[in-house]
This record gives sequence, C-alpha cells and structure tokens, in this order.
Amino acid sequence: MSLTTDLMALVDELDRVHKGAAPWSEEAGIPDFVTAENGMQRYFTRRGREALGQFSNTLHQNRDRNSLKIELEDYRKIVRQAVADMHATGELSGFDEGNQDALPKLKLLIVERLASITNEHTHYFPAWTLGMERTSPFSLGPVTFLNRAAWIDSVDFPQQGKDHYLNQPEANHRWKEILKDALDKANRDVPIDGLANAVYSAVAECPALLKVTVRGYEHNFSCKLARLVGKTALDAISLGFGAPECFLQQALQDERLPPVGSNSLVETKGFLWLPGTALGKRIPSQPPQRVRQALDDMAPVLPAFAAILEGLVDPASHPHPKLANRWATALDWFGEGHRESSDAIALAKLGTCLDVLCCGGKNDGIREMVVHLTGTSGDTQVVRGSRPRTLKQLVKDIYDHGRSQILHGTHYDRLESFAAERNYAAYLARIVLIESAVRLQRYGGPDTDKAFRTI
Repeated sequence: MSLTTDLMALVDELDRVHKGAAPWSEEAGIPDFVTAENGMQRYFTRRGREALGQFSNTLHQNRDRNSLKIELEDYRKIVRQAVADMHATGELSGFDEGNQDALPKLKLLIVERLASITNEHTHYFPAWTLGMERTSPFSLGPVTFLNRAAWIDSVDFPQQGKDHYLNQPEANHRWKEILKDALDKANRDVPIDGLANAVYSAVAECPALLKVTVRGYEHNFSCKLARLVGKTALDAISLGFGAPECFLQQALQDERLPPVGSNSLVETKGFLWLPGTALGKRIPSQPPQRVRQALDDMAPVLPAFAAILEGLVDPASHPHPKLANRWATALDWFGEGHRESSDAIALAKLGTCLDVLCCGGKNDGIREMVVHLTGTSGDTQVVRGSRPRTLKQLVKDIYDHGRSQILHGTHYDRLESFAAERNYAAYLARIVLIESAVRLQRYGGPDTDKAFRTI
C-alpha cells in the first residue's frame, strides 16, 4: 500500500467516527482519544489504530537517516497527535477527493515537531560498583562513574523550580545540603523537605551513579541506549577484573539480582535445627587498594573497552560499529552467565556469548575463532585430570554437549552438574572477549559479522 492509500484509510475512519456517532459504543474498553490543539477530541477506533499504525510505519521506515533517532511507538504518538490536530481543524477534509496539499503539510508538521524535540540527553543511573569512583570520578569512554556527593555537586535544578516546588523555596535552594545530610543519616528518622525529598529515594540505595550523554536520539530511545552503554561499562570492568563475583557486585540499580543473603531451615528426626544464614556474592569483597591495583593492571585494555563504548553511543565515530555492537552483545551474554545461579543455564549463556562473537558457525565456527584469538592449536590438551580434553574437544563440549543440548531439552535433569563446564566456558570466553576487544582497536579490515574469526 502507498502512503496516500494508508492516509486515506485513516482519514476515512476518522471521518466516519466523527460524524455524530458515539465511538465508545463500538469499542471494547476505554475509548482511545487524543485532544487536538484546538481543544477538540479525536477518537481512534480499532480500525483507526490499525490505519494509523500502517501509516506511521511507512513514514518511519522512509525517514532520513540523519534525522532524530526515535522508536516506532514514540514516533507513532507524534504522528497521531499531528493527524488529530489537522483533522480537528478540517485540514484533512476532502483528502479522498483530491486534496493534494494535505499529505505534504502533514509530513512537514511531523518533521517540524520532531525537530523541536531536544536531541541531547544526559542520563544518570544509580549503580553498585567496586568503588573506583570513591575518591574522584572515573571515566571509561563516554561513561563517567560518580560517587553520590560528586554527583550532587555537579547537577542542579532550574531557578524557577527551586523558587516554586511545593512552595518551599528555602528548602529547595538548600536541596544539595539537605540531601547530603539525609544520606549521611540514612538510618535515622530525619524529615526531608523540598527537592531533596524528591531526589532522595532515587539515590539512597546505591553509592554511585553512571553518567552517559547521548546525542541525536529522542528521550526514551536515548535512555534505552544510555542504559545499555552503562551496563556494558560495568560488565567490561568486571571482565577485566576477572573475579566472577564482580558481575554481581557491579550492576545497575534496576538489574535482576539475587538477594544479598539467604536463610535455610531444616528438620531431622522430627526436630528443627537452628536457622542457617549465608551471605551472597553481592557483598563487596574487594578492598580499595585491590581495586586500584586491578585498574592499573587493566590499563592496556581499558582503551579498547572505551573505544567500543564510544562506538555504541556514536556509531559514526567508530570505524567498525557493527563489530563494536556485536562485541558488546556477546559481553552482555557473558555477564548474564556470571549472574546466573543455575550452572546449566549459565553454561548455555556463556556458549551463546561465544556464538554471538563469532556470528554463528556452531561448534566449528567457535573453534575457528578461539584457535585464532588464543593462538592455541585445536589439538592442544587444555584440560587435564580424570577427563583430559583438547581445545577442540572442550569447545565441542561447551557448545554441542552444553549450550545446544541444554537449550534443546536433551539435558533436563536439574540435578545434573555442569559446574566444571561452566568454569571452563567462563575462562575461555573471558580470554576471547579481551583479546578480540584489543585486536578490534587496531583492526583495519571490513566491518563484517564474522571478522572476529580472523581479526
């Protein structure tokens, strides 16, 4: 269908609904309507929403590549409002009878409203970290780690907000002082007035915030991208640090994480034992000097991580944006594998990490990539003990006997142990991820999906 046909179907439905009919009598649920600029309401029935969706989708797919980046759902809201405004003023009248000006005018109105949207946003994400920002801000590419005090000092509300919010101008102008005092007295029942009270709940739980600035994106889309970049930065540092528990100790506030601790209750011979208590791996276990030393040790690879993060925020700035994105996606699977409590599911995620990095190819493709990146022959024995294995055999166990059979249901006994395979897969994937990131920084070949096999 053409754009003209799509709009004609939408206008016809709007005309039908607004000729005196009661649209809410024809629809199930709450009426779907929007108020136009002139104060009149325009109702979108099921058929109207379908026509609007088709029209919006066609427009969205044919937008200029350099225009504001916006997801289809938010773009549809802008189109919906523009259609409602023009229909309410009669500017879409006669469209099916040759009104040639309506479509160009509607498209121009949509473009103008997109152009009026702020296209630069700085997002802050409360997070748990290893504490590298404790004494001063720490940056990794486009991501800055701030402790709460430094963040409070670096931001402010507009003057009008401080003058009028909740009619508490005195407290609002002192919001930074009040907030810092409340955070210092977190376990005390201290009243928090004004703007400080609005901010307190957002920052009280986590000791750090990640700062990410995104340009060229609509607000919701920029937040989605910034969150992915912040999460990638945390996982990249955990990858370099090397300890599996780092992936639990470094996380965004809204991550799905295990509890800090757990309790157990058991009975034998009819009598209850005293409850058992165990602390989880989320409890920070690295002293500040160990964190500083680890960052110094990671100095050769941090620029490689930073370059990939820059490529996520601004693909045009990176010579290989597709490979940067592929690496970050593989790292996401790697991090989720470490945060997973089930060894079997963790092994499947770690196998997927390798699969994403080499872009399919199954066992053979992964083996080809691992041999190339590690410089180790596939026939080299890499596992000793009661069940020795070559690198070729280990990769086959991780992918064929592990990831594939777990996901395809061959392994279904949840008591079957995959702890050893999980550790082998994590060790192998870490080496491959770090080496591929370092090589990507100086890679001069094409930005092709399978490049990590030969980079």
